[in-house]
Amino acid sequence: MPVAIVTDSTSDIEPARARAAGVTVVPLFVVFGDRSYKDYIELTREEFYQKLQTEPALPTTSQPTAAMFEAAFAPAVEAGNDVLCIVISSHLSGTMNSAQVAARRFPNARIEVYDSQTVAGGLGMMVLHARALAEQGATLADIQAALDGWRESERLYACLSDLSHLQRTGRIGRARAALGTMMKIVPVLCLKDGQVAAEAQVRTFARAQETMLDLILKAAPPMPEARFLVMHTNAPHLAQAAAEKLRERLGDAKPAWLEIWEAGPVIATHGGPGAVGIFVARGA
Repeated sequence: MPVAIVTDSTSDIEPARARAAGVTVVPLFVVFGDRSYKDYIELTREEFYQKLQTEPALPTTSQPTAAMFEAAFAPAVEAGNDVLCIVISSHLSGTMNSAQVAARRFPNARIEVYDSQTVAGGLGMMVLHARALAEQGATLADIQAALDGWRESERLYACLSDLSHLQRTGRIGRARAALGTMMKIVPVLCLKDGQVAAEAQVRTFARAQETMLDLILKAAPPMPEARFLVMHTNAPHLAQAAAEKLRERLGDAKPAWLEIWEAGPVIATHGGPGAVGIFVARGA
């Protein structure tokens, strides 16, 4: 039976690319004051950064409703397809809960909600991989098994010029953010078991970027199986520089995939502008 792929907007797949791939994306919300905006739909990146400069209060985010996931599942269920919904780490958002509630509203359908234990481009790569497997005729169980292996292999290392956004939104401790500010320490962040953690701490942002590259190459599977994705928040120059340095360090070894993506408004709310990170995973 064909498998429909659904995800949420923290996957940061460009809307046109998602449509072309046949992936349904359910948006999270960015909240400025008393106004909520659907991620990517009612708020572009450009509008987000403009509001970040002009709005009196910093933004927050909220998860999609169960009804939004129900609307995303319904066409696939009506077509007689199985559904695999791959969502942001359950440690970072309540999005998975909303999707599970929606899935229970289709008791006669096969709908699986999969905790990616990642976010942003890491989730996006996983979703596109799942979609490619579905197009090849893989079953729901086959795709989930493949994603288990992908999830096990995936790593993220990132550095932020300003920790205040992560601290304010509860994704990193207040004490750690304060320490970084006072001591001018720049942490290199990672995802461990779906949660944000500090992997290393260095004295300058430039050194943090070099450490990020050291760590991602150490974690990378052998070429050409490695798939790399460089992410940024309104910092294309940092992403381009990181990608160029990554290619230099790889030398003649060619990865299966190396792209640069810009994060959307929801991710930028937590990471703040000027962040750069690199995902790597083993792609079958």
